[in-house]
Amino acid sequence: MSIDGRRWLVVALAGVGTLVALFAVVALATSPSTAPHEAAPAPRVTQAADPASLVVDDGDVVEASGRVLIAAGKPARLCAPAPVLAIGTVGDKPPTCALGVDVTGVDPAKLTERGVVLGVTVGQARLRGTWKGGVLQVTEQGPPLPAASTAIDDTLPCPAPKGGWKPTAGVDSNAMHQYIHERHPDRFRPLRVVYPDGAPTGATTGPQPPDVMVVEVVAGDPAKEEQQLRKLYDGNLCVVDAPGRPSLARQEELREQVTAGLDPLMTDPANGIWSVGGDDVFTVELMVLTPRLHEQLRAIGFDLLRVEPWLRPVQAR
Repeated sequence: MSIDGRRWLVVALAGVGTLVALFAVVALATSPSTAPHEAAPAPRVTQAADPASLVVDDGDVVEASGRVLIAAGKPARLCAPAPVLAIGTVGDKPPTCALGVDVTGVDPAKLTERGVVLGVTVGQARLRGTWKGGVLQVTEQGPPLPAASTAIDDTLPCPAPKGGWKPTAGVDSNAMHQYIHERHPDRFRPLRVVYPDGAPTGATTGPQPPDVMVVEVVAGDPAKEEQQLRKLYDGNLCVVDAPGRPSLARQEELREQVTAGLDPLMTDPANGIWSVGGDDVFTVELMVLTPRLHEQLRAIGFDLLRVEPWLRPVQAR
């Protein structure tokens, strides 16, 4: 997990685009090593290729999972899993969702977790059908597919020192964080924490598992940097050489570049982009990848973007 991840959220409500910028700074821990190491290949979020295969045209067979709302006298809705309060009740008003699509042909009896809230039938489903004029005409219905999990880089490229990793509860990492993130962002990648014996369970009492601060050096001498870092941090350190990977400073440049291109798209609720986040490559979560939006994202650069549409074409097998 990165210590300096940034994330932007977009919510389209009642035809009004609301841009919410959320800058999350997550403190991570590192671990000690006796000598600098080569950085192990870390999982990277990359766009394998131009996501043209995810583009949806009118008449395509598409599929998506989500919450279904069925109210008398209104089109049924399949709601997108946007991380906002797009579904819910306000006072005595029935549940609605702004981020979603109208559907026809859905069977209320086949919904999972089915219930009724203020006269609205609510349930979960995976719906497949034809995309026509912005409406999903359902031909197949089943239980919802589980949401894909977000991969976190938990690799530890350093061996345990003699005697093993030491307990690190209460160790102050502020001085090291300032040295890396504030004073020398051109030399390092974001700090990240790894738990070699398993992540904490959340218990407030008893011993906590050790954590290791992984420091990736992209410019300079890793051995000299480790000597300096050990003066600033008394916990477990793993300092590795990572030449060629984007530094904190470079990540910020990439973020500004991507933001400049995405801001106009994010503020238009018609594009249905609800989340953008990342460091080296930026994941864009959106409703549906239309041909027009595909070309607009291409102009930003698919080498910088990982496009994750919710409503996807059903690929031929």
